[in-house]
Amino acid sequence: MALALKGLFDKRRVALTRARFKAWWEGDEFDVAAAEAALETANEQSGDADDALFDPPAFIPPPRLIALSVLWGEGRVRPSDDSADILELARIGAPAEGVLAVLGPGLAAPVAAIATKHTGRIEVFEWREEAFEALKHGIIMAKLDERVSVTKVDLEAHVWAPESYDGLWSVDDLAYCSFPPHFAQQIIKSLKPGACAVLESYMGLPCEAFATAFASSFAEPQIRAHGDILQVIADVGLVCEADEDLTDDFVETARAAFKTLGEKLTENGQMEPAATRELAWEAEAWRTRLKLLAQRRLERRRLVLRKPADGAPAEAEAQPSDAADQGEGAEKTKDPAG
Repeated sequence: MALALKGLFDKRRVALTRARFKAWWEGDEFDVAAAEAALETANEQSGDADDALFDPPAFIPPPRLIALSVLWGEGRVRPSDDSADILELARIGAPAEGVLAVLGPGLAAPVAAIATKHTGRIEVFEWREEAFEALKHGIIMAKLDERVSVTKVDLEAHVWAPESYDGLWSVDDLAYCSFPPHFAQQIIKSLKPGACAVLESYMGLPCEAFATAFASSFAEPQIRAHGDILQVIADVGLVCEADEDLTDDFVETARAAFKTLGEKLTENGQMEPAATRELAWEAEAWRTRLKLLAQRRLERRRLVLRKPADGAPAEAEAQPSDAADQGEGAEKTKDPAG
């Protein structure tokens, strides 16, 4: 009985504290009597104190994330959409009730998209310091926090539990980790035998223009040649089932977002000066990045990898989607696409 009363008291105290905090956040006077009356009404209706009776104050993202959401869509830090994200889940082919790992989503929209099709647990790992709190808030607002966990990691040092995941999806992590062999070793270790991982990343030969093209990124780019990445994958024993060139589609998606930017700004009204500066900085960096992508001095690629099943030989055979990819690390010089 004492424990039950203590639990009720704790819930009651939490609800009142939330109400007080909400009033302070909105600049209102906190009415204790009114808050307690509302709590009593909720108790009568539900038979218990409801922790969610008073919503916590809305999360206010930093200017940088506001600018990114205006450009790429709510809850996103890069060009993509729900349909493309859901297709990644199909490529992974994890069981519906299996455990899926998602690395580097940035914000919550990609996770929410795949969660509509994957009913099992999803463990999210994010390395961007500035995006972590917003990502957690987005998962809560999407009512996914009961089966989606969010953990902040260091790409250079994080160690995943062995054979934990039925599938893994990583976006851009290869482009920002300083030591790909460690990252690849962690991927194969964390996958269950026979499980699949999909890695999407920038690849190319480093050049001085990268400093401008990635000036708005969350970390210094560590972009490597396509052949070098394939060698790292082969060295750890992952089988490369598909090696796809996404560059043209990626450029088209990014350009489409910029074409609708004026309309988005009109719909969202006047932005705060700080967010406007961030948006201008992002646009300037992407102007150079799109040029490099169009010239094929920078590529966007997807690798579909599989951990060999128990007893199977760990032979990695890369299967490029175009014949020009046969030379390891060779720089491509196609004409700009549009």
